[in-house]
Amino acid sequence: MPIIEHNFTDIDEFWKFISPDGEIVNQMGQISYPIFRGQGDASWTLHPAALRKNVIDKYMHERHVYSQTDHVIFFEFDLLSAYIHYSDEMALTIPGDSQQFREDTDFYNFANRFGSIANEWPTNNFYPLLASAQHHGIPTRLLDWSRSPFVAAYFAATQALNFDINEKEKEIVVWAADVNKIDRLKHETDESITQIEFLSLPGVTSKNLAAQKGCFILLKWIMGQSRDNRFNPGTSIEQILSDNKEINLYKITLPHKQVGELLLKCKKYGFSAATLFPGSDGAGRAATEFKLAKLRADRM
Repeated sequence: MPIIEHNFTDIDEFWKFISPDGEIVNQMGQISYPIFRGQGDASWTLHPAALRKNVIDKYMHERHVYSQTDHVIFFEFDLLSAYIHYSDEMALTIPGDSQQFREDTDFYNFANRFGSIANEWPTNNFYPLLASAQHHGIPTRLLDWSRSPFVAAYFAATQALNFDINEKEKEIVVWAADVNKIDRLKHETDESITQIEFLSLPGVTSKNLAAQKGCFILLKWIMGQSRDNRFNPGTSIEQILSDNKEINLYKITLPHKQVGELLLKCKKYGFSAATLFPGSDGAGRAATEFKLAKLRADRM
């Protein structure tokens, strides 16, 4: 069914609505499994980074004949392989590592498996690697969500800090969905069949993942991802969900002019870079974000 929008201008009403005991969970029902995603601009689509045109163009400047499997091998796998290499150089643990995993991530073995048909990509043995890479800046097919609405609100607000302070007419958004309704949902077009999969990985996969109560949505091709198919990023997740009459996708917005106060409220409730990115980097990030939040809220 169409996306259900709730637009707020008051922070306290917004906060109460998205709370675990708030109206959004009541609308989903008592047996729901709600997950949330925050974005700094309500107009952005729900597309994983590895399938966004601006991200692809940043790393793949010249694309003439570019197939679906080219994208898997020369964009996604290339970045993951580099992540493995530099993790090894720094003696960092790679989630899911084993001798078999090393064989699976050998270029020639990978190309033989996915070079012609990549409908299985990514297979579940790659999930821990993708999750770790995703949480350290590598674009993957995973889309970050959280079991906490307040974590989602924090990320929406911090992303909005990157916008010009005069762009106050924009809105941030917290998306909400019920895992029970969206997991394994299929979407068919003339060229492909894709499926939404919900992934919840062990907290040991990444300190950030655990701190953020993180989970993921994966957009996976069942058909149409072969060497003969020209690259296509596929239908956005919100479009897939809104096309299904039995699915409710919630879009909760708040004006950009409120992001300073929202970040201060998040900090008051224990949600800041210091708690969501454990370590010195998180502490430094929290200090600068707190300064910017006070500036945006006119509390300097």
